[in-house]
Amino acid sequence: MNRRLSTWLLFGALFLLSLMAHGQGTNSNMARRTTPNTPSFQAEGPSEISRGTGAPVSVRELSIPERAGNAYKKGIDRLAKNDPAGSLVHLQRAASEFPNFYEAYYAMGLAQLILGHEEEAQQAFQQSINASGGHYAEPHFGLSALLCNQRKFTEADPIIQKALELAPGFGPGHFILAWALFGLNRLDEAEKNAHEALMRDPRLALAHLLLANIYNRRSDYSAVLVELDAYLRLTPDGALSDQVRLVQESLKRKLATSVVIVAAARAKP
Repeated sequence: MNRRLSTWLLFGALFLLSLMAHGQGTNSNMARRTTPNTPSFQAEGPSEISRGTGAPVSVRELSIPERAGNAYKKGIDRLAKNDPAGSLVHLQRAASEFPNFYEAYYAMGLAQLILGHEEEAQQAFQQSINASGGHYAEPHFGLSALLCNQRKFTEADPIIQKALELAPGFGPGHFILAWALFGLNRLDEAEKNAHEALMRDPRLALAHLLLANIYNRRSDYSAVLVELDAYLRLTPDGALSDQVRLVQESLKRKLATSVVIVAAARAKP
């Protein structure tokens, strides 16, 4: 099994984080209105809430120009419809109308990743972090996953740690931390966080593949097979499922051969 966790882990982690996964609750009414499938972890203090007769509305939300909000919604819609290039047009317009629109910068980072533009994605995630004053979790998750994919695990570690300070209950975040720790060969900690990710989100199939990588590095092939079985139960028809089955069969043959060798050795007088 290849010990390097490649691009599909990055995209899987980020999509679980955003458009294609459930998340924690959000305090951003604007995000709830415009992106019902996108979790937000931005915490706003009570002093930032306008207490009218309706639902609480943040002062920041009230400061976002209507044109910026509409452009952001269109960009998210295009991104959800697998049109990352089309989404960028609207998201860039949203950011130009409201320069501190950190949600728009984060979505731009996702769009750039889908297009394969890692440098631009990294810049967008960093812009989102800067615009939010470091208090918005999503771009920390995105940037740390991107750095993991580039094998820059030392750089990724403090960023994902910060993300989990902001959103400690988010399962895919623990998966990204486990990924970084795996890259740093801190296997016990990586295993612990991978299990934490699964405890918080049992549908997180990628965590089983990460655990398989961890056990493979320890040469614990029986444990690898358990994790591959768990992955296939969750995603029997996934893009990686055929590849996983090939690895599974190879390991089964390897284990069977080992048993035969041991039995033959014991049978010798």
